[in-house]
Amino acid sequence: MTSLFILIGIVVFFSLAVYIWNAAQRRKGDSATEPEVYARPDGCCGAHAVCEHPADELNCAPDYFDDEELDRFERRLSHEYSDEEAQEFREIFNTMLDEEKTLWLRSLRMRHIGLPQQVKKELVEVMKALPKNQQIV
Repeated sequence: MTSLFILIGIVVFFSLAVYIWNAAQRRKGDSATEPEVYARPDGCCGAHAVCEHPADELNCAPDYFDDEELDRFERRLSHEYSDEEAQEFREIFNTMLDEEKTLWLRSLRMRHIGLPQQVKKELVEVMKALPKNQQIV
């Protein structure tokens, strides 16, 4: 029974020590405990290959490729598409020029439109076959 009290005492002591240490660090304003915030360089919207952070592309307006009808699929999960809906994506992708395919996929991402599971593998294979300067960076 005595060893149980000793164990509980040790746990309480270290918990209290950690709490006091954290409170002291917060009061001092220790920058090591604060998360770093990324500041985007001036003029960088992420819509070009130079930008280091592709997440910044979401701050730009998306380009449309005469595919406004796909906006009805916004925020839909990739496994929720029917075969007919997946065929719509396949048809649009196959009618595009090779140099537009990367931009179209980026546009879908910016519009929060996920690709149907049925066509993902096909599209990845086609994108891998494109020249390097036309692939997604």
